[in-house]
Amino acid sequence: MKAIDFTHAGGFPLTQDELDYLQQAYTECINALALMGGSGPVLISGMGTNLIGGTTIIANGWFFYNGAMVQFVSGSYSSIPVGDVVLVTITPSATSLTYNDGSSYGAILSATATITLGPSATSATQFPLSALQLFQLVFGQNGREAAWSSLAVSTPVLSGGVTGTIYYKKDLMANTLQIRGLLTAGNAQNFGASPSALFYDMGTLPVGYIPNNNAYFTAQYFISSLIKDDLGIAWIKLINCAVSSSGQLLINWIRPDISIGGYAVEFNTTIPLD
Repeated sequence: MKAIDFTHAGGFPLTQDELDYLQQAYTECINALALMGGSGPVLISGMGTNLIGGTTIIANGWFFYNGAMVQFVSGSYSSIPVGDVVLVTITPSATSLTYNDGSSYGAILSATATITLGPSATSATQFPLSALQLFQLVFGQNGREAAWSSLAVSTPVLSGGVTGTIYYKKDLMANTLQIRGLLTAGNAQNFGASPSALFYDMGTLPVGYIPNNNAYFTAQYFISSLIKDDLGIAWIKLINCAVSSSGQLLINWIRPDISIGGYAVEFNTTIPLD
C-alpha cells in the first residue's frame, strides 16, 4: 500500500507528483476492495427500486465500473419505448483551474451516473441496468471453497459393509460446512436389530471442517419406494445422521426386513461450524 511519511523536518517538497501519489494510494485500495465483488458493473450500495403510481424510481447509490467507483444520482422512468431498455449512463465532468503560469486546464474531475432509456448498449460510459450485479454475489463465491474434498467410506461387513464417498467443502464467510454423499450398505442385515439401532462411524473429517457442537441431519433412502424395518412395523425413508464435535460422521443405519440384503441413502446438507 502506498503511503508518505510526513514526519521528517525540513519542509516537505509538495508537488503535483506527490499529490498524484496520494491519489493513487486511495484509488488503488478502493479498486482492490471493489474487485472482490467482480469486475463490474457491480452494485456497491443503494440504487433500490420503488414503484409509485406507474413511475419507477431508482434511489441514490454507488457502483463500480471500469476500475472506478461512480456515484449514482436518483432517477425515474414511467414507461420504456419498444426496443429500448433502461440504461445507466455515466456523465464525466471537469472543472478548470488556472495555473501559476496563467494556463488553464480541466483538472478537477468527477463523474456521476443516472438513468436513461435507449437501445441496449455497453460502452465505457453506459451499460444496461439489468447488467448490474450485486457485490455480495461474487464476494460470496470467492468466500467459498471451489473444489470438493472427499472422504472414502468402507466399513467392515459386520458393520453393514458400507461403501461410497462423502464430499465436503466450507463456506468461509458463513463458517458453514456443506456435506453430501451417496452411501450403500451392502450387508444391511448385519446392522443392529430394532429398536436398538446404532450410530455407525463412516469416517472422520479433518481439522477445520469440524463443528463446535454435534450437528444432526437426515439422509434419505435412495429409492423412491420404501422398505420396512426388521420388525416389519416401520417404513424406512429417512435415516438419522450426525457430525460430532470430534469430526465423526455418524449414520443411524437401520436393519431392514429380512428380504432386503442392502440399501442406499443419500444426503446433502449444510452444517454450521460455530
